[in-house]
Amino acid sequence: MGDFTIEDMLAIQQALQEKYKDKWEPIGPEAGKHKLLWMLGEVGEVIDIIKKNGD
Repeated sequence: MGDFTIEDMLAIQQALQEKYKDKWEPIGPEAGKHKLLWMLGEVGEVIDIIKKNGD
């Protein structure tokens, strides 16, 4: 496999977004905020488990 560029990644994302447009929310700042907040919540849960149980 050759070099994988940002342009390649964007093209794949656009193709996926088009394919699943009826199932996924549109890409935009609000969707990005929701995904980021969800991810931070999940990371917080992992941190709590590590603190409780150790490494």
